Amino acid sequence: MCGIIGVISRKSLKVSSIKKMNDAITHRGPDSEGFFFAGDVINDIHLEKIDTVTSKNLNIAFGHKRLSIVDLSKQGHQPMHYMDRYWITYNGEIYNYIELKEELKKLGYFFKSQTDTEVILAAYDAWGVDCQNKFNGMWAFALFDIEKEVIFISRDRFGIKPLYFYQDNKSFIFASEIKALLENEEVVTAPNVNFLKEFYNTGTKAYMQETAFINIYRFNFSSYVVLDSKNFTEKISEIRYWDYEVDTSVEEYSHDVAVKYAQKYYLLLKDAVRIRLRADVNIGTTLSGGLDSSSIVYLINEIKKEEKKSYTIETFSTVYHSKETKECDESYYINLITNQLGLKSNQIEPAVNKVPELHAEIMKFFESPTDGTGMSGINTFRLISNSNTKVVLEGQGADEQQAGYLYYIINYLCYVPLRKLFSEYKKIKNVQGSHIYLKIGFFFSLICKVNGKKLAIKVIRMLTGRDMTPYTVHLNHKLKLDSNKGLVNLIHYGDSRSMMHSIEARMPFMDYRLVEFTAKIPSIYKIHDGWTKYFARLAFNGKLPNEITWRKDKMGWPVPDKYWFEGELNNWLVSSVNDSKFIQEEIKKVRLDIDLSKISLKKVIRLLNISVWHKVFFRNNK
Repeated sequence: MCGIIGVISRKSLKVSSIKKMNDAITHRGPDSEGFFFAGDVINDIHLEKIDTVTSKNLNIAFGHKRLSIVDLSKQGHQPMHYMDRYWITYNGEIYNYIELKEELKKLGYFFKSQTDTEVILAAYDAWGVDCQNKFNGMWAFALFDIEKEVIFISRDRFGIKPLYFYQDNKSFIFASEIKALLENEEVVTAPNVNFLKEFYNTGTKAYMQETAFINIYRFNFSSYVVLDSKNFTEKISEIRYWDYEVDTSVEEYSHDVAVKYAQKYYLLLKDAVRIRLRADVNIGTTLSGGLDSSSIVYLINEIKKEEKKSYTIETFSTVYHSKETKECDESYYINLITNQLGLKSNQIEPAVNKVPELHAEIMKFFESPTDGTGMSGINTFRLISNSNTKVVLEGQGADEQQAGYLYYIINYLCYVPLRKLFSEYKKIKNVQGSHIYLKIGFFFSLICKVNGKKLAIKVIRMLTGRDMTPYTVHLNHKLKLDSNKGLVNLIHYGDSRSMMHSIEARMPFMDYRLVEFTAKIPSIYKIHDGWTKYFARLAFNGKLPNEITWRKDKMGWPVPDKYWFEGELNNWLVSSVNDSKFIQEEIKKVRLDIDLSKISLKKVIRLLNISVWHKVFFRNNK
């Protein structure tokens, strides 16, 4: 896990400019740094080591900040070269690199290091751009082929590793974070007002190419591009290299089939965890007390016993013991699983008086205004950063694959046969927090079956103001849509908060094999007998405590925003928004001390986040 930067230009490249870009992402790789240059370079500062090659048609610079995880020796230094032909700057982990290395050895390739980086280089020489389909992991990299004078840029299937770029008629500039791009004098940007207005109205959209900064874009996930001396200043058109299909069948439930799905799911998840334990540093795990993170903790413990390893697994959690914030506390479940497995549990409770200072840091590292404050996740990683743990596994991604959120009940009921609709209603009604979704879903499904979807959409919109169009699609199709949108937001938050603290976060549920398998599981095994995530619960039945496996409530790193912002943080909230000229002139003219009760807390927090983001990056100047 690291940070990367790069410039491809028709102009001479200044070493000092590349150095400034690299310095901006030191938190992503505090262990070492490296540089590679090709073409016309102005060496205007002294650096200990600069690797250079000649290039006829391109001026290229790669920078790298290393967080040493696999092969901690100097053999893992980047940018890395291979066969005197390829250079790469790479951020991420290829978890199946050991298996790929053996495959490549049989093809005649040799390796000097124990790194996955060298495997990427050999894989590209062997299979070209098709090497991406062999990788199981998370990555963003740029690879320069000296002979062909082309640059191959790739991003992982789910966009776990970030990559941003700026482009004009002379340069293509990329980096792991926007902060690095802002350090390059060629980059011209400003607040993207239309993007920010849309964020205020509808929330985060980290799956879009557009960002909160004009002229700065995200590189698409599951995509690659090959740049050369002619096309690098043209509008890039990424090529998608991976996608997956979903099962949209409607079938009868079979317990025997459910057990088979659960067993295969368990084995796939276990292997996803196993290969994500490959590291030469200490590994821990975040733990909320829910099914997903508890499953990972359980599997790590099982794998550790099977491999006869004696290290103590450490878990890291945010808790809320105060009387006023107790509704956000999951420490009962956290203690339940850690006590059962004999693990070391590290816990932290956010201090409300530290929120304003920490909030500005969050906006700096998240780089775009976010929904909510994210204090639970941020504090968890602050806790990890004060330990000896450098890598953590976390449970991101399961809900969007397994139908873990309660609103998926609506999609599910929409496709339940009429003869079973009432019985399904009775099964689900005891699920905590499901009442509104169950009520809407039942009547929506009933009207759909009797009068058709168009009329049903109109009726529910008239009665509740809710647009039901997203709920007319099959549950598995909806899960894929959310995995490509809402989940991408959460993945963005995950990378930002972990790398902010120089911690590598790994997501077993985002193993592409698991994603492909889960998408093919019929929806009847995802919501069944009133349980969401049914097949996943079945997989861990008898392994985890029943209170966790069969929990009816769902929390997932909740934050007591309402208590904080209506109480001790109210003055800070109001003044931050009211005193922001950018908010008042460009986003929404509002006086929170007068109109606070007229705006939802969700939108008020979005205004707060925009105001702090603008202050951090533009110092309140247009």
